[in-house]
Amino acid sequence: MVNFDEFKEKIQSFFSSSMRIFNVSRKPDKREYSTMTKITGLGILIIGFIGFMVKLIVDGFLQL
Repeated sequence: MVNFDEFKEKIQSFFSSSMRIFNVSRKPDKREYSTMTKITGLGILIIGFIGFMVKLIVDGFLQL
């Protein structure tokens, strides 16, 4: 059985850590946001291209 004081201490510790992270974090500026958007878009395109190539290869093997 979990002790209430122990549970309360864990919850307080979690919130303390969460607030510390929240206070250190910051909103990205326009340049940083633009860079992240470009990298994410490029990653999506690469994964889509790989998936398309795999589909073409699989379809090619199924026709044989």
